[in-house]
Amino acid sequence: MAAGALKRLRSRSGGDGEAAAAAKPGAWARLGVWARALLRDYAEACGDAAAAARARPGRAAVYMGLLGGAAACCALAPSEAAFEEALLDASGTLLLLAPATRNRDAETCVQRLLWLRGRGRLRHVNLGLCSLVYEAPYDPQASLYQVRCRYLQPRWAEFPDRILDVGFVGRWWVLEARMRDCDINDDEFLHLPAHLRVVGPHQLCSEANERLFDKKYQPVVLTDDQVDQALWEEQVLQKEKKDKLALSQADSLVQSEGPR
Repeated sequence: MAAGALKRLRSRSGGDGEAAAAAKPGAWARLGVWARALLRDYAEACGDAAAAARARPGRAAVYMGLLGGAAACCALAPSEAAFEEALLDASGTLLLLAPATRNRDAETCVQRLLWLRGRGRLRHVNLGLCSLVYEAPYDPQASLYQVRCRYLQPRWAEFPDRILDVGFVGRWWVLEARMRDCDINDDEFLHLPAHLRVVGPHQLCSEANERLFDKKYQPVVLTDDQVDQALWEEQVLQKEKKDKLALSQADSLVQSEGPR
């Protein structure tokens, strides 16, 4: 009897284990349940966002514009190769100018950047929305103790002073600002008075200057009175020339007969 009871107990426990194993889902089934729950959550979130956009379209348009602008800035953030290309272009532009006409600030800026580039002290970092080019104290390949020791590295408080240029929307703004008037040497105008050293925009592109420039190519139209006046003045000039010529001939005859 004891042996029979033991067999029945073992068979019952085995049946319970098989039933529990059959009821427990597999790994793929659990992954499917998790994926369906994740998609359901994302669908609900998208539905709520669409409902909020329909309720307040102005705010939704502003948010979409900000997101699109941020994505465009991230895509247009200039790289290190773009900075080197802009630096070489600026150097070539200055080389085409005579030394006397180069802007001193532009030449100093470009020469300093080229000097740092030649020594491997230029660093580029992409911040997502913009890029920065800053000065490093040493070349990254140097093996000096000052370079490897972390206690001798520059402080973060000094980082703003080491920034050389800012790249945003595909442009390097500091370098472009320095090269804006690269062909104007301010030292050439130091001898002028103070009010003549600065020329305002209204003096360069004034309406009066534009009108005078256009009038230069227009035909001259004279009235009858102006034509008669011009003819009379021409006759008077011709008569004066003849009188002067006659007087000069008479003086020459008198001088030639005098010695005789």
